[in-house]
Amino acid sequence: MKLSHSLAIGLASAALGLAACSPSAPATDAASTPAAADSTTAAANMPAELKEGPAAGKWRVTMTAMGTAMPPTETCYAKQVSFEESQQMQQQAGVSCSEQTYTREGDAFVGHSVCTMEVAGKTMTTTSDMRVTGDFNTKYTMDMTNKMDPPPMPGMEEQKMTIEMERLGDC
Repeated sequence: MKLSHSLAIGLASAALGLAACSPSAPATDAASTPAAADSTTAAANMPAELKEGPAAGKWRVTMTAMGTAMPPTETCYAKQVSFEESQQMQQQAGVSCSEQTYTREGDAFVGHSVCTMEVAGKTMTTTSDMRVTGDFNTKYTMDMTNKMDPPPMPGMEEQKMTIEMERLGDC
């Protein structure tokens, strides 16, 4: 139970970060996006190449959380989902972000967010820091650290995970 609950929180946090991944993000530095309380502000201040969102297609997802590798899964994104659409889905799911920044550091895409959500009847604040490397059209890796307050279970104040995404082709 502990691992599956942890994975659910990790996947929710990962979704926050994946919203801004772009298949055409350049490898040059970009100015930092100011903290944003809503998706309109976050998207307005984001570099144009990051607004597009992940490419459509069939992807293999391999995740390691809390030191445990999960079996790979496959998922199909029928259409490219923009940053703004992803933010709207998060809000509909009850996720509210008070801070979101997105930058480029050399060949890496770096994100930081502070978001709240209801988990088991409690309001949880999740602070997420991620670093994404690779080619967003074919294969990339996201390393993420989530700090949760209050923790969902004792000893789960912080969770580190790695998500590897590999595009297998069209759906």
